[in-house]
Amino acid sequence: MKIMNTSTGQKNNSRSKPVFYVITRDGRRVWHKDYWTIPEAEKHVNNLISSLKKFNDPGYKSVIIVETRNPEEIN
Repeated sequence: MKIMNTSTGQKNNSRSKPVFYVITRDGRRVWHKDYWTIPEAEKHVNNLISSLKKFNDPGYKSVIIVETRNPEEIN
């Protein structure tokens, strides 16, 4: 499992948007929910990967947690 950061390199200030974590597979969002913490997202990722492995789906290798301030931009 990878955690990708989509940061723009801008300084974090108090008025900036909060950080969210979105689970993707092959670049597409796998769940409508955005997570506030990495452990929350990791729990879902581990369950998803386990399910995919049970069905011998090689897509489990492309499950990624994306860190973003704009989760609505991830489809």
